[in-house]
Amino acid sequence: MMADRREEALPVLEVRDLAIAPGDAPVLRDIGITLQRGTLLAIVGPSGCGKTSLLRAIAGLDDAAMGEVRLHDRSPDEIGWPAYRRVVTLVQQQPVMLDDTVLENLVRPLRHRSVAQPFDRELAIDLLETLGLTERCLGQQARTLSVGEQQRVALTRAILIEPEVLLLDEPTSALDEESQTIIEEVLRLQVRRRGRSGIVVTHDRRQADRLCDAQLDLEPHMIHGAQRRGVDDA
Repeated sequence: MMADRREEALPVLEVRDLAIAPGDAPVLRDIGITLQRGTLLAIVGPSGCGKTSLLRAIAGLDDAAMGEVRLHDRSPDEIGWPAYRRVVTLVQQQPVMLDDTVLENLVRPLRHRSVAQPFDRELAIDLLETLGLTERCLGQQARTLSVGEQQRVALTRAILIEPEVLLLDEPTSALDEESQTIIEEVLRLQVRRRGRSGIVVTHDRRQADRLCDAQLDLEPHMIHGAQRRGVDDA
């Protein structure tokens, strides 16, 4: 029993001394994150500061200049990148939709896992309806949906994959206030009650206050101009 308690006390995800140089944006350095099970962390900061780049580095889609990311105290290299990305899932602000129906967009990621995962149609429909879509949309071409509708399909797809950590890049940016509230309630349910964890990039500090347990402000970690060279050389 004691071993179980110690295991539960360990962070699900840790980011240690991460530094990234996202194109023409300011360098970010000394980024540290400790994410416990059942918690949501907001990443906030001025426009163009590298919030999305940090999320992509945590997801393993972009390289970091320094530092490391660990899941259950293991690096992605130790876990294996395909296995890591199956449990640390990124939902992008501009969702990536396959040139196929909504149904196929929901089913295909489950079909292509190392161990095929059954598609829970009832849960998918329940999630879509909760998020303001209907069962009829399953037969619609996903790329014909509005950006806001695609965001909701992408969130449904990510939940169906059952990741341990959800990485969400401005998940409500294309939605009205009522739809934002619904998304936030779904995230609370999926993270807090289901024992997952999440990191939410948002430009809305009010949303960060009401939705998340903690916030990481990137502004103190930004390096501009001439200082950039020294970090890049490191």
